Amino acid sequence: MKKIIAIAALSAALTTSAFAADNTTYVNIGLGSATYKNTGGFPNPGKFDLGIGYSFTPTLSAELSYHQFGDSTLVDAASGLSVTAGVSSFTAAVVGNYPINEQVSLLGKIGFARNKTDLTASLGNVSASASSSKTSLYYALGGEYNINEKYAIRAQYEDFGDIDDSTDPASATAFGISAVVKF
Repeated sequence: MKKIIAIAALSAALTTSAFAADNTTYVNIGLGSATYKNTGGFPNPGKFDLGIGYSFTPTLSAELSYHQFGDSTLVDAASGLSVTAGVSSFTAAVVGNYPINEQVSLLGKIGFARNKTDLTASLGNVSASASSSKTSLYYALGGEYNINEKYAIRAQYEDFGDIDDSTDPASATAFGISAVVKF
């Protein structure tokens, strides 16, 4: 059974799509909704991302992306203390593409995320800030619909791993939609 799975995986890697091309540069821009875990009640923000990629083969690419999460503010009504978290991430990933047909393909990404969290606390006219950075494993799973040879739309789930360097770190995931332009 393991041999059959290995042969199927190898066949999938060698399968090509009519719209996939070797040595293609592409850019993607997207919007999404993020989910924070272990943050002590910070609301879940939106997310914007911008990336550039290069397709070595129809099924293998490398991609660099910048992700900016929206500010998330937590307010203590009793004391008036306000804490705002701003998170950004730079990701580098290998992208595997499995074509279902000429227009639809599944994709998976694996790489690293350099996550940065900025916290700003305010109480009246007094404020303080702190930053934290963490490099984490990054992965994504999703699909891509090729509109034509130049344009595509992606939907994907992303896991950015830990977003701070505390002993009990927070983490972030996101679901988003991206437009892709191939050159």
